[in-house]
This record gives sequence, C-alpha cells and structure tokens, in this order.
Amino acid sequence: MNLKFLGDALDHWKGSLFTLLQEQGILEGFVIDMMATDFSQWGEVDRRLYSDLLRIRTNQLIHHKEGLTADRGRYFGELLQATGDLFLDPDTGVCTNRHPGPEHLKASELHQVLDRSTERVVFVYQSIRARRTHERMLEIMNWLRQNGPDFRAYSYESPSVAMLILSSAPPT
Repeated sequence: MNLKFLGDALDHWKGSLFTLLQEQGILEGFVIDMMATDFSQWGEVDRRLYSDLLRIRTNQLIHHKEGLTADRGRYFGELLQATGDLFLDPDTGVCTNRHPGPEHLKASELHQVLDRSTERVVFVYQSIRARRTHERMLEIMNWLRQNGPDFRAYSYESPSVAMLILSSAPPT
C-alpha cells in the first residue's frame, strides 16, 4: 500500500469483501498488514482512514517498528507474530520474477506467512496491468507452486485487480 493511493475505489472494493467475510463469521483473528513502502510518511490519521476504508478496527492493523524497505527479514518476523487470518496489501502484489522490488511480495515471504498455520487464510492484493486478470492469477499460482510448499488457492477477480486467497490446509 502506498499513501498516494489511499482512498481510491480499490480500498472500498477490499473493504466490501472483508465486511462480507467478517459478517459471515468466516475470518478468525483477522489482521491486516498494509505493507507500506512509504512507511515513514504514514501518520495515525492515515492509518485510521485506511482501516475505515477497509471496514476494520484500527487494532486489526499490524504495527511494525520499521518499514518494509528497512529489513524485510525483521519485518516478516514481526508479521509472523500474528496468528489469525491475514490480509497482505503490497503495492503491486506477488512478484513472479527473480528481481522483486519493495512494492512486491516475494514467493518465499508469502510461503513463510502461509506456513505459519494450516488454519490460516491469507489474502493478497494483486494489481494487474496490460493482462487478462485470470491469466495473471494462474501465472502467480503456478509461480508460487514452483517456489514453495503446496497450498490451496482461489482468486476474486475484477478487470484490473484481484484478491488471491490462500491456505496451506490439506484438501478436505
């Protein structure tokens, strides 16, 4: 998430999905990591607005000591403290090449979070550019399967963005 995009229509899109899932009692211990690449620019008012747009309580936001770009290992170590269902909101989504930037989520990072518990559901925001959304989502799922343990995955798609929904739980 980047502060310059705070309040766009996609925050409402995310919030409506999370409202539905929370009202249905589907999410357990749900928390959100903004994955802010401009961490130092975010103030308390911005975090409150973000939580309002996503229709969650501010205490559902994970608060980090350092930003994502400082030390990713430490950042994801803090993230592993959360035990419930989780939404990761990287600027652009999962990177499917060997050279991810700070705006991406690496396959290894996603697997680290996903493997925390078989009971956990992990949501990842994915921006789509100049591609068919479903084709891009299949590419991401294949990349993740090639670069880590098995998982179950679904996607909630629109023409320009998608929500990747993952679980490491074995098939029932």
